[in-house]
Amino acid sequence: MHTEISPWIERLSSHRLAIAAGAACVALVIALAWVSWRWGVAEDRLAMLQEQAAAGFLEAPSSTRAVRVDLRAPGTIPVGGRAFPERIDLRVNARSGRHSRFRVSLLRDDGTLLLHADQVARDSNLDLRLSFNTSLLAAGSYLLRVDGYAPGGRLERLGEARIAAS
Repeated sequence: MHTEISPWIERLSSHRLAIAAGAACVALVIALAWVSWRWGVAEDRLAMLQEQAAAGFLEAPSSTRAVRVDLRAPGTIPVGGRAFPERIDLRVNARSGRHSRFRVSLLRDDGTLLLHADQVARDSNLDLRLSFNTSLLAAGSYLLRVDGYAPGGRLERLGEARIAAS
């Protein structure tokens, strides 16, 4: 089978070495740009970790406290305010015949998501259980939001409760 080589390819064949060197230089410049960009990302992460170390990391809880949350009559749940952090075991009353799976979210007042538990199933008492360390929460007000998964995967709001951390 005979193939014909285009004239422009024949003209370039004498400059193969220059073309290869140019392609290698372009690849090197791209690689150096990528490494310098990743270096900046690594420096940002290091700065974030240093800020977090200055603020303090999670401390081991000294005690455990069970808190019952009724979404039909939500109140404010006080947490923290002790010398040592504690583990809070939330038992959220999720009595709903329409939902079998739930999404539980813990948000700051400004809407920033802190904790997200997806596809949570109820226990034998029809409660949703969620545990967290109080050193996770800075002083302020938080919102515990519970959504149920309806048929078709849609989320329906089941209820909300306030958490006050001190």
